[in-house]
Amino acid sequence: MSMNTKTIHYLTQDELKKLLKVIDNKRDRAIILTAYTYGLRASEIGILQKDDIDFERLRIRISRLKNSLSSEYPLRPEVAKAIKAYLRDRKDQSPVLFLSKRGLPISRRMLDVIMKKYGQKAGLPKDKQHFHCLKHSIATHLLETTNDIMFVKDWLGHKNIQNTLVYAQLTNKARDEQARKAFAALKIV
Repeated sequence: MSMNTKTIHYLTQDELKKLLKVIDNKRDRAIILTAYTYGLRASEIGILQKDDIDFERLRIRISRLKNSLSSEYPLRPEVAKAIKAYLRDRKDQSPVLFLSKRGLPISRRMLDVIMKKYGQKAGLPKDKQHFHCLKHSIATHLLETTNDIMFVKDWLGHKNIQNTLVYAQLTNKARDEQARKAFAALKIV
């Protein structure tokens, strides 16, 4: 399935900050931070296990779906802190990392409910109040800051570079800077 840049909705960095600021539930904060940081689909959040997190080595094992590449990643400090805060409050013995209130792995539907709830609270546009928006957001933010398409491809677990290149069409600071220099050098107008 190829993505069209018109159908990709992502949060600006300011919108992401607003979203994180309104999340008052430890589980939900850990979920949103983990999904955003590692570019996870809702179904991938639901299959995370407690033993996928190695707090000693500061690593997280991500099992990706939809023909993407699973791998181990550095556990970002802000994600580790959020997950630890959530796990401290858990009283169950389930191996599943993110549970629903009924003690089952959190569902895709519930993740969308959570995203809509906090998205509305943060005043996000309706088209940015869906869970997959987090995956699009990290891809875009990483390209904005690194402009390293191969790093972003690896970070998102993409097998095919074409899946990553679509984000470069959304934001490309290097292209913007090159255009500024090129047109300044032209001195046409």
